[in-house]
Amino acid sequence: MAPPVGQIRPGRYLAFFVAIVAILYALVFATGDRKAEPKLGIDLQGGTRVSLTARTETGEPPSQESLELSRQLIETRVNNTGVSGAEVVLDGNNLVITVPGTNGERAKDLGQTAQLRFRPVVQAAALQQPQQPQQPQPTQPPAAPPSAGASDAPATPQGRPAPNLAQDQPSTPAPPPADQPAAGQGEDPRVAAAPETCKEYVRLSVQNSDPNTPLTAEENGNLISEGKKCRQDPRLAPADGSQADQALQQAVMSVLTCGPGQIDPLVGHDDPTLPLAACDQEGAEVFILGPSFLEGTEISDANANPDSQGAGYLVTVSFKSAGQDVWANYTRDHVQERAAFVLDTQVVSAPTIQGAIAGDTTITGGQGGFTNAEATKLANVLKFGSLPLSFEASEAETVSATLGLASLEAGLIAGGIGLALVFIYCLLYYRLLGVLTILSLVLSAGVVYAFLVLLGRWIGFTLDLAGIAGFIIAIGITADSFVIFFERIKDEIREGRTFRSAVPRAWVRSRRTILSADAISFLASAVLYVLAVGQVKGFAFTLGMSTVLDLIVVFLVTHPLVVLASKSKFLSNSKLSGLGAAHHSAAATRATKAAGAAAPKEV
Repeated sequence: MAPPVGQIRPGRYLAFFVAIVAILYALVFATGDRKAEPKLGIDLQGGTRVSLTARTETGEPPSQESLELSRQLIETRVNNTGVSGAEVVLDGNNLVITVPGTNGERAKDLGQTAQLRFRPVVQAAALQQPQQPQQPQPTQPPAAPPSAGASDAPATPQGRPAPNLAQDQPSTPAPPPADQPAAGQGEDPRVAAAPETCKEYVRLSVQNSDPNTPLTAEENGNLISEGKKCRQDPRLAPADGSQADQALQQAVMSVLTCGPGQIDPLVGHDDPTLPLAACDQEGAEVFILGPSFLEGTEISDANANPDSQGAGYLVTVSFKSAGQDVWANYTRDHVQERAAFVLDTQVVSAPTIQGAIAGDTTITGGQGGFTNAEATKLANVLKFGSLPLSFEASEAETVSATLGLASLEAGLIAGGIGLALVFIYCLLYYRLLGVLTILSLVLSAGVVYAFLVLLGRWIGFTLDLAGIAGFIIAIGITADSFVIFFERIKDEIREGRTFRSAVPRAWVRSRRTILSADAISFLASAVLYVLAVGQVKGFAFTLGMSTVLDLIVVFLVTHPLVVLASKSKFLSNSKLSGLGAAHHSAAATRATKAAGAAAPKEV
């Protein structure tokens, strides 16, 4: 037979709660790395914060729409490159990426424009490093190109910065010719040696390479437009098939400086309908490339896989239906010619086509192949598309782990003080019921801790200072639920009921209030989580999670424990339970009513 309304079998409720706790901690110690520790955010464990500054072709501020789209794409890259706990937020015209732990260096690669295009190779020449401004001569024999078939394209590791024309200088530069002024005494010799169409581009590049003469926003825009004028002159490879201007090709190739550690101002701004003068990622070859015949947007998938025919890893690229047709037709019509895979104006690979490629194309890493990390990073960048803006890392800040530990210690001290004050108040005011409150809070903390560990493993949730603040506030919300229940019990006792009979009636009347209060708190947390950004989301998440767990503890622990206490003669003693004042009030009320009933009535 079911118990009367408001009465429960407390043993079942407590057993159910014990089962939940057992399952949670079984998952904690039996899954993942078995470390019962939650993941900590950048403000607690230290990490890296990178600010990416958007660049536009005109030098004007970027639109909010393009910034938001860039943020979403970079956030997608973050979530798919194994960088856990990272945040991507808008800060004016900048994107700020925060990465906790030791993975901060990877954040600098997340803002890559990643515009992949396929271009025919018109001219190529090997570079001898260190490179002089007048080299290389296009008559030099090209480096032996790789071959392309069903397996294609040796490539250097993706993700290195693109070149900047003015920064790759020989370690022991040759003195300028006698008829040219020395550097610092007039026009730079590199500018003087540049063809007319490239003089302004080289001049701005030289200025940009000097940290003491930073370019203005307008000059940055000019650097891009002049770069297109120089390196994308239609005469380099006419689209109508007419004879290219070989002298101009030689001159433009001679002003290119290549190599790792450079930033190319044309990244994200090159015109696919025009030819392009570009370097490979290693700075070993310089190219004149024709207009793009296939865009990287036609790539349907890209994956990193071990190279079954050699060492290391390779990237397998699959095309969409239309792109596959274009690629198959091009490779069929240009056998023994070279095609360049151009990523962010750098040639990733320029294989010689051995025959029509009707299936997937693979990119290998040359001798030794890619490492797993390099292949995975390249595959992810190709898979998730290009950004509508180009970015450069304008600021990188490292947060010390020592500072994070100090912040964690301060947060725990604040939480401990708040919890201690709640404990003292409950013991002084509620006595036995206060002990039950403390026990319930301790059990609630155990459940919350298990959830933090598991959420860190499953969804990458990281605990930060804002999250700790959410838990501290949740202590008050949880204690408030206990207060509502206990005060309702006192009201029932004041009306003349015993502790045992007051508990079920008080529970029926108080649980609706508890549910309403927690529902409002949860809805506020949910709205804040949806509307907020950054660490405020962590605060809202922990507050909402604690509110839900509060209900579990109140229903499965606090209420059953109070029921057990009310059925015990020892624990229900008014002096021990803290309900003596309510009993005295009830007795006084009964005495008053009795005295009123015994008093003679006036006629």
